[in-house]
Amino acid sequence: MEKKRFIFGIAAAVAWLGVAGAVGPIPASHSDNGRRIFLHGTTDAGRLVENSHGMEGVGCAMCHGEDGRGGMMHGVPAPEITFLGLTDPAGHDHDVTGRRHPAFTRETIKAAVVAGIDPAGNSLHEEMPRWTGLTGRDLDDLIDYLVFLSKGHRRSLPAPERMFHKQGSDRIDSIAPPRLD
Repeated sequence: MEKKRFIFGIAAAVAWLGVAGAVGPIPASHSDNGRRIFLHGTTDAGRLVENSHGMEGVGCAMCHGEDGRGGMMHGVPAPEITFLGLTDPAGHDHDVTGRRHPAFTRETIKAAVVAGIDPAGNSLHEEMPRWTGLTGRDLDDLIDYLVFLSKGHRRSLPAPERMFHKQGSDRIDSIAPPRLD
């Protein structure tokens, strides 16, 4: 009898997990929330993240690529936003604006995402949406996902709007950058 109850309990738990998975995804970790925000502009609870451009269903990946390594959107270069790229101790030079700023920190990444301000206090390009609908947890999860991307876990796929600038070339190609496996 005890064995039957145990087996029934396991079967019920498995059935519940199947129903829960069908109703909505169960976040694998806190970085799943960051992944959803990055890729789709939605939280793990399914909430759309408000932004200054009124876009729905798109996240950072739309301009910066699924791997966060940057690209081109509407003729404007979208820089690399992996955590390692943003926190490069050498800082950043931006050809488009002619400005330079120091490396980002977790706090200055949050300011860039929400308020559109770089570590030197300059406004980011107007094409960069201000993601005003993020909670503190959402921002931490998003940054944790940028750390994950720094480890090379995602690769870009070509998309109609994305074009990549090949390093050392003045030419822009509509193909994804080479894989770094």
